[in-house]
Amino acid sequence: MMLMEIFSEFAKGKGIADDAFLVGGTVRDLLLGREMKDVDIAVNGDAIDIGRSFAAVAGGSFVLLDRDFGIVRIVKNHEYIDVCAMRGDAITNDLAERDLTINAMAIPVSQIKSMGMSRSALADIVVDPFDGQRDLKYSIIRMVSEENLIKDPLRLLRAYRFSATLNFTVEVHTSTAVKTHAALISNAAVERIAEELRQLLMVDDSYSAIKEMGKDGLLYHVFPELTEFSSESFHYVRQSYGYMEHILRNLPLYFPGRSEPIWDYFAEGYRTFCLKLAVLLQDGESAEKVTLRLKLSSKEVAFVHMISSSRKVLIVLNSDNKSVIIRLLREFGDNLYPLLIYNLACGRVCQLSGNPLMSLARDVISIYQNEFIPRQKKLPFISGNDLIQELNLSPSPLFKNILSAVELLALEGRINSREEALKVAEKIISEKLSPSDQ
Repeated sequence: MMLMEIFSEFAKGKGIADDAFLVGGTVRDLLLGREMKDVDIAVNGDAIDIGRSFAAVAGGSFVLLDRDFGIVRIVKNHEYIDVCAMRGDAITNDLAERDLTINAMAIPVSQIKSMGMSRSALADIVVDPFDGQRDLKYSIIRMVSEENLIKDPLRLLRAYRFSATLNFTVEVHTSTAVKTHAALISNAAVERIAEELRQLLMVDDSYSAIKEMGKDGLLYHVFPELTEFSSESFHYVRQSYGYMEHILRNLPLYFPGRSEPIWDYFAEGYRTFCLKLAVLLQDGESAEKVTLRLKLSSKEVAFVHMISSSRKVLIVLNSDNKSVIIRLLREFGDNLYPLLIYNLACGRVCQLSGNPLMSLARDVISIYQNEFIPRQKKLPFISGNDLIQELNLSPSPLFKNILSAVELLALEGRINSREEALKVAEKIISEKLSPSDQ
C-alpha cells in the first residue's frame, strides 16, 4: 500500500480526513497525469503532532522540516509525505496564499478512493477557487494575486520555472506584475534563487523562459552582471544559449556515432546546469561572481570556472597537430565535452554549416574516444619503482618529469609496451643526468 493510501486510512481513523487536503504540486501533477514526485498535505490542526502520530502508525521516520511554519516529513520505503499546517481556518484561505493558480488547488483526503483515480474523477472533487484546472487545460501560468508575489518575491522566478518545466505560457497580467516588481527578487534568499535556477536550467528547452525573463526584466535582476552587456552583445549571448540547448538535445546530429558517452557524461545533472550558466554569462569574471553570490556548491563553482577560464583553448587547436590535442585531452579528459559544446554554442555553429570548428570538434572527439581512451586504459607502463629497480635511479623531482613524458608518448601511440617505456626513460635519464649524478 502506498504511503498516501496509508495516510488516508489514518486520517479517517483519526477523524481528521475532512480537514486534511492534498495540495499544491501534488494536485497539479495528478490532474496532468504526471508522476508524483512528492505528496503535500495541509491539515487544519497541529501538523507536527499529526505527523508524529502518523509516522508511528505507519512505521516511518519523522523529520521536522520547519517548526515555525509547522512542516514535517514522514519517510518510509523511499516514499515521503510532507504535512503542513493549513494557513487560515479553511482550505480556501490557504489556497488564496499560494503563488500560481495551478498550484492553488486541493483535494480532500476524505474524497480519495485510491491514488489510481481517473483524472476526470479527480477533477470532480478538486477544490479550485482560482480556476487552476482551466489554466492547466490551456497551459497558462497565472498568479493567484499580485500581493502574493510581493510577499514572497521568489515567486517571480517560480512563474518562469514552471513555464519552462511545464511548457506553459506566462499570461500577460502576471508578466506585467513581474515587470513591475522584478527588483524585489534581490530580497529572496540566494540559496532559494539558486535552487529555482537549477530546476529551470535543467529543462531541456529553457531558452523560451530565459528569453521571456529578459523581456520582462527579471533576468537582469537575477543576474545583474548581464546589465554590463550591450543590447547587441546580449542578443548574441542569448543566441548562443539557444544553440547550446539545441546541441544538448541533438547530440547524435552534432557527433554522429559518438554521442552515447556524452549523454552519459551529462547524466550528472549539475554539469548541464553549470554549462548553461557559463554560456549565459560567458565573461569569466561575471561567471565567477555569480557562482559565489548564489552560494553554489564547490563542485558547481569549480565546474563553471573550468569552462569559463578554458573556453578559448579549443579555438586555437589545429586538428592536424595531434600532440597538442593529446596534451589537451590529458588535461581535461571527459571535461572536453562541455568545452567543445561551449565553443560551438558561442560560435553559433550549426551541425550542417561546414564550419571548421564543427569539423575540429568531431575530430577531437574521435581521437579521444578511438585512440586516447583505449591507450589510457593500458597505462601505466612503468612506475617510480621501475625507475629505481630497473634503471637504478634515486628518487628525485626528475621522476615526475620522466613518467609524464613516457605517459604522453604512450597516449600519442608512439610507445606501446613496458620495454619501450623503459628505453625512453633510460634515454631521458642519459640526456638529463651526467654519469656522476646517476
